Amino acid sequence: MSAAKVPLTLCSAACGQRLRILALSACSEDCLRLREMGFCELSEVRKLTDGSAILCSLYGVRLALGRELGARVLVETVAA
Repeated sequence: MSAAKVPLTLCSAACGQRLRILALSACSEDCLRLREMGFCELSEVRKLTDGSAILCSLYGVRLALGRELGARVLVETVAA
């Protein structure tokens, strides 16, 4: 029996992890912008760095998000 996965924010996830986006909890304007960049529910993303900006790899493209926006992206870890 496997343990239930606990949702994290993109900010709290560890660097190097493969993650699946579960939900966006930002305002509608920010959600629209995130979706335009490819941050959509069920998309897979890898968190590369963790500083004042969060660098992620999404569909082979590197994107940076501010920490405030990264705190609004709910994710879960994906098994390797």
